Amino acid sequence: MITTQLKKLDSILGGGIRNAIITDIFGENGTGKTQLALQASLEPLRQKLDVLFIDTTGEFRPERILEIVKNRNMHDSLLDNLKFARVTNTAEQINFLEKIKNFKDISLVIVDNIADLFSFEYSKKEQFMEKYTNFMKYMYGLSLIALKKKIPIVVTNQLLKKQDTEYEKLDFVMNHFIHQRIKLKKIKNYYQGEVYQPFTNNQQFYYNFGPTGIVEQS
Repeated sequence: MITTQLKKLDSILGGGIRNAIITDIFGENGTGKTQLALQASLEPLRQKLDVLFIDTTGEFRPERILEIVKNRNMHDSLLDNLKFARVTNTAEQINFLEKIKNFKDISLVIVDNIADLFSFEYSKKEQFMEKYTNFMKYMYGLSLIALKKKIPIVVTNQLLKKQDTEYEKLDFVMNHFIHQRIKLKKIKNYYQGEVYQPFTNNQQFYYNFGPTGIVEQS
């Protein structure tokens, strides 16, 4: 397992981010989804293991992870093991699965904003089945990589609202492949995380942002 750097969250997860499954971190903008995913990379990077970060939106900012590393008194050379990939369309995103299979020493894969490109490219009603089929293919391939390489895969996703209903982007596909979910949201002047796992009650943790990244709040 890989630590999230949050003791309460690790405890809820049974020790941390698990190998061989996909962990989904979802929430609205500004709730720290990407930051929490990157925090999970700190321990593998400290051990000089390779981490692959796949950006689908072009919003990745290396300055933040560098700031976190320095404020934790870690040497910035460990970021040499953070491998970055930018995909700009769904074909690239799907085809990149083959490249991941060929990485020999990858210890963690992060896919930031996993459903954005699929939602954007297949936005018309008549494209529903094509969107469903292609995203299903992608999630299936990703889950096989997690299983065969016995590594954790962390994805982030957007939480949407329609009237009084909250839902994830492409949740009708995500539900088939995700076994562990972390929902992040802002409540007044602090933030709450809620963990969804099979066969257990939902559990909460509270957090905020600091110079060292996401920190626990009692």
